[in-house]
Amino acid sequence: MHTFYVPPSQIRTDIATIADSEHHHLRNVLRITPGETVRIIDGQGNVYTAEVLDTGTKNASSEVRILSHKFHPRLSPSITLFQGLPKNDKMALILQKTTEIGVTQIVPLRTEYALQKPSRNRYERWHRVVISATKQSKRAWLPALCDPQTFQASLTQLDRFSLRLFLNPDPNQALPTQHIREVLRKASQATTIAIFVGPEGGFSDQEITTAIENGCVPVTLGTNILRTETAAIVAVAAIAYEYRL
Repeated sequence: MHTFYVPPSQIRTDIATIADSEHHHLRNVLRITPGETVRIIDGQGNVYTAEVLDTGTKNASSEVRILSHKFHPRLSPSITLFQGLPKNDKMALILQKTTEIGVTQIVPLRTEYALQKPSRNRYERWHRVVISATKQSKRAWLPALCDPQTFQASLTQLDRFSLRLFLNPDPNQALPTQHIREVLRKASQATTIAIFVGPEGGFSDQEITTAIENGCVPVTLGTNILRTETAAIVAVAAIAYEYRL
């Protein structure tokens, strides 16, 4: 059964309207016809089974009749990835894979060594990547993709996390660093986790110092040095594994 994302504002009591790129995918790519059954998610935990009524021969949208509904509570802990902006379009891969694994929120960071300033078009493309990965992985909750923000702005949000992890890519540095597994197992009751991953050039010395001063725990993923996109995926996967998400 094919899955479509429909914002809550487009879902009424028994009718949902599939519009924009989701409508295009339904009608022109999958060529779904009236009478077929589809799966609808609103990104807020609600999952619907619905019957297609109209594929929009006269309108730029499709209408479906809701047949059944189930609500899926959020899993705990929530995982927020603070990702230093990488070069090119590596961010799309990070968004896709961490969404599949179970990230709750992604915050693109403008750090000292960040290598891009995403345009609005690129940001909108990232949002479509998140929607596509959510559908593909059969998730009920759509991860929140925040607007890019400065590293300093991210530190002002740390009070809302019960565990704050700061990825140190080089465990041989003088900075005292624990393996991420050890930290996660000591914090088995954490309900909100933040994980910071730097861009290709990593975090600056000042950013590292400031993060630690604000309660971040330096962690490593092992002895190998990973690319930023690999590190982000492995870090989120390690958290999901330890907490059985």
